[in-house]
Amino acid sequence: MRLRSTLLVPLLSLAAWPLVSQVPAGESAQAQPARPASRLKIAVDAGHGGDDRGAKGKSGLLEKEVALRLALALAERLREFGYEPVFTRPDDTFIPLWDRAKLANEAGADLFVSLHLNASRARGAKGSEVYFLSLGEGNADAEIVAAENGPEPEKPADADGVVASILEDLAQKAYLQDSEKLAVEIQIQLNLLGGIKERGVKQAPFVVLKGAAMPAVLVETAFISNPKEEARLKDPAFLRRVADSIAKGIRAYALEANGTVRRRAAQPVR
Repeated sequence: MRLRSTLLVPLLSLAAWPLVSQVPAGESAQAQPARPASRLKIAVDAGHGGDDRGAKGKSGLLEKEVALRLALALAERLREFGYEPVFTRPDDTFIPLWDRAKLANEAGADLFVSLHLNASRARGAKGSEVYFLSLGEGNADAEIVAAENGPEPEKPADADGVVASILEDLAQKAYLQDSEKLAVEIQIQLNLLGGIKERGVKQAPFVVLKGAAMPAVLVETAFISNPKEEARLKDPAFLRRVADSIAKGIRAYALEANGTVRRRAAQPVR
């Protein structure tokens, strides 16, 4: 993630209004009813992309490239588990933050998982952490991480009614609890992954999570700013292990949910 000095994080909300979908061919972009856990549809969001490269490691490794590789590996593992992955970006394309949750909503996704890499001025910082949404202010460290989303994107003129509707849903305690449970299950699995130190589940006002009409989390896989972790992130076998851990966390959440997942069908703009 980009390092930023500001602690001010814009409190935005994504929404569901018509845009060009980046869902791969063959994936339906129509909202679907909730489905059994064995057929959950998972929105896999590779952070950054296109001109937005994200953080950069000491040896030149780019966050946007690793995030996409991890997304593809995660999608493969999810299919093996019997789930249906859809992408916000299946290639090196820039997708505005306003659009990512919108794509998940339009695809009728049951869960939203955004994949990123962490960065710090402290070269020794290491480990993984999983975030779910905070509707208020997070702690200082969490807000620094959330600030990697950059300046507040311009809000579409016709978004106000949909934004208000989405925020009403997100304000429900049970909804945020679902996101927290998903984050915890993924973090548990990442903790078991050799060589990654636990940093814990946290809350932050990430723009990319705010309009997701389903449980949504953001995974900071490792620190690209740490030379040792950057070296691991270049290893396809390591990325497959990370993908396996995230997929197992999703499966554990689905089993705990006993076949039901809280989500909200995208509403058309009138």
